[in-house]
Amino acid sequence: MKSKWTVALLTILGPAALAGCTSATAKDEKPLPKQASVEQVGATVVKYAGPDVELALSYRFANINLGMEWLLVDVAVTGTSRVSVELPREKISLRTPDGDIVPLPKQEELGDAFSSIRAANLRADVASEPLRYWGGRRQCNLNFLVEPGSNLAMQSIWVNDERWCTGRLYFPLAKNVQPGRYELRIDLPESKVRVPFVLGATR
Repeated sequence: MKSKWTVALLTILGPAALAGCTSATAKDEKPLPKQASVEQVGATVVKYAGPDVELALSYRFANINLGMEWLLVDVAVTGTSRVSVELPREKISLRTPDGDIVPLPKQEELGDAFSSIRAANLRADVASEPLRYWGGRRQCNLNFLVEPGSNLAMQSIWVNDERWCTGRLYFPLAKNVQPGRYELRIDLPESKVRVPFVLGATR
């Protein structure tokens, strides 16, 4: 049975007292982790949104140049919070339609082969699509792989919600670029980035 003091307190405070108790409990609960999603935002552009990073990938050039020994894709990536996220180059790879995992090559490997793909790289510049989905943030270069003599190749890139980086990734494929489902993969400490895209699909 409620005491006369309890009844009096509830009469004075009313529902607000109970609402205050409810909100305090909810505040103590941890928010659910953000789920990753992938959206097709253009004919040959996909956009990934995850708990740590957001990423846009253009595969237009690869889609119209099947059969090449190297797969070229353009990528833009940014962070989702003020805390910077490290993107180490050794954690980036490509899954092929056959299920093979191809790591991002070293700069030396690209340099040795660049004379054979220089013309293709210029054509990729012409075919490139705008990936400016984060206007207003500071832009940087995604220099994991660079044209020899043009810039310094980096081992890691850091992004946050004030900084986004864009650049081209190159993957040597033993069976050349074939039609099918590919997947760009970045293994971060707290999440696994998986960005699927399909080459040679009819629309």
